[in-house]
Amino acid sequence: MKLNKEYPRYITPDFRPYDVVEITRLTQNIVCRYLEDVEERKYTDFYVAGVYRGIATGCVVGCNLRCFFCWSPISRDFPERFGEFYSSEEAAEILCNLAKHHRIGKARLSCGEPTICPQHLIEVLEYIEKCRDIKLFILETNGIIMGINESIVKKISNYNKVYVRISLKAGRPEKFEEKTGAKKEFFELPFRAIKYLLKHGVKFHVAAMTDPRIMSVDERKELINKLASIDPWLAQWLEEEDIDPYRTTLFRLRKAGIELKW
Repeated sequence: MKLNKEYPRYITPDFRPYDVVEITRLTQNIVCRYLEDVEERKYTDFYVAGVYRGIATGCVVGCNLRCFFCWSPISRDFPERFGEFYSSEEAAEILCNLAKHHRIGKARLSCGEPTICPQHLIEVLEYIEKCRDIKLFILETNGIIMGINESIVKKISNYNKVYVRISLKAGRPEKFEEKTGAKKEFFELPFRAIKYLLKHGVKFHVAAMTDPRIMSVDERKELINKLASIDPWLAQWLEEEDIDPYRTTLFRLRKAGIELKW
């Protein structure tokens, strides 16, 4: 698929904030496709990652945020150039075989936003639920699509093996815009997703990029207070993240004109 020059790749000093709903739709047109009633998704690789003490990982293509601190492969920025399509059954079977071979019992979709192709995700979870060698599926998400569409959260709540890790990017609307590239009016969507997760009884916790090099003390307090206003335990069990100097992260920081001390 050919994209026009307005499709956002990464943040630059003259970057114009975008409509995250529109970019979600455009990205879906690139990385999701239907063959009859089956939604396939683009992947670049399947492997075992060392995080979570070993986890079978499907590296998906495509995200609807352009965080300048993101570690994901360059396929995030150029989704039309990378990846091959897999059905949900194919992807789940590979993950199940990886978990069995390495005796790790955990799986995830990473490298992009797993909810971009929602039907594909739900069908992957359906297969994972039947896989004896996977005991836990960790759904890492930015919460944008869940905040837009509550029905996705409701469907996810049907699967006992799913545990959600929802990652927040900022504590203020203007900082959300600055760090993700998405317009500040979409700042509330991940918090809405958190409320839906609570409502539907999904197991989850919240992570946030609170690295003091890009988040002030006051912004961090606002973020924690906002979580506490939803439910005190959210703030108590907040997972706080720092930026790691991956090659792609350094590339995006450089493009954004941001210098950090390492």
